[in-house]
Amino acid sequence: MLRLITQPHFAALKGIKYIHLDIGQGMAGARNVGILASAADYVAFLDDDDVRLPGSLDVQVEALMNDPEAGFVCGPMMMADQEGNLTGEVTAPKSSGGDVFWDLLEMDFPAMPLSVMIRKACLTRVGLLNTALLTLEDWDLFVRIAELYPVIVADQPVGIYTKPTASSGQSSSPQARLLSHAARHQLQLFRLPRARAAPAKKRREVRKRALCRIVDTLLWNAVQAIPQRAYKFACANIFAALRLNPQRALRPRGYRKLRMILRQRAG
Repeated sequence: MLRLITQPHFAALKGIKYIHLDIGQGMAGARNVGILASAADYVAFLDDDDVRLPGSLDVQVEALMNDPEAGFVCGPMMMADQEGNLTGEVTAPKSSGGDVFWDLLEMDFPAMPLSVMIRKACLTRVGLLNTALLTLEDWDLFVRIAELYPVIVADQPVGIYTKPTASSGQSSSPQARLLSHAARHQLQLFRLPRARAAPAKKRREVRKRALCRIVDTLLWNAVQAIPQRAYKFACANIFAALRLNPQRALRPRGYRKLRMILRQRAG
C-alpha cells in the first residue's frame, strides 16, 4: 500500500513511499500523483489532522473484495475537537448503501476522504480528482463514482475527524465560502448524464433540499461561533445563508438560538 506523505521526516519509515513534489499541485493534484504512483487495488486518503482507527483499512478492503461491483466503501467517523478529545459525536450516512447518487448530489450522504476507500479500477472510468476545484474535489469524485457504481456503507467507525473551527486553518474552516461553492458546484454536477436524464422536477427537489440543508448548516455555524467570539466568521455564515436562500434564512425559529446566546453574552 502506497502512502503519500508530505513531511520529509516520514520518508525513512518502513512501508512508506515518499513522493516529493517540487511544485505545489493542490490537494487534488497531490492525491492524483499518489493514485497514479500506486500499484494497489484500493485507494484511501488520510490528512495530517485526522486519525485512522486500527484495523479499519482491513475491514474496508474485505468489504470491497466481497462486493466486486462497488465503487467505494465508507464508514462512520468519530468527531474530535482541536485538542484531539473525542466529542461523543459520530457522523455516518443514514443510507444503507447501494445507489446513493442522489443522496450524495443532495449533500445528504456524509462521505469524506477519511471515511472512504475507493476501488482504483473505477477511476479509469470516472477519472481522477478534479484539479480545477480548490475545494470539494472529494465530493465531486464521490458523486461521479456513485453515478456509475453502488456504494458500500460499513457500520464500524473507521477514523477520528478533527472538527474545524473558525480559526483552525483547516481547508474546511471557511465554511461560508466552502458551502457557497458547494451550492454553485452542484449545478455543474447536474450536468452529469444521469442527472440530466432525470425529470426536471427531480432536479428541482434535490436542489431545494440541498439549499435548505446548506442554509441550516450556515446558521448553525453562526450560532456555534458566537460563544467563541468569532463574530466575523458568524456574520460570513449568516450573509452566505441570506444570499443562497433568503426565505429559509429569515425563518424566525432559525434565530431563536442565536438571540438566546447573544442575550447570555450581554448579560
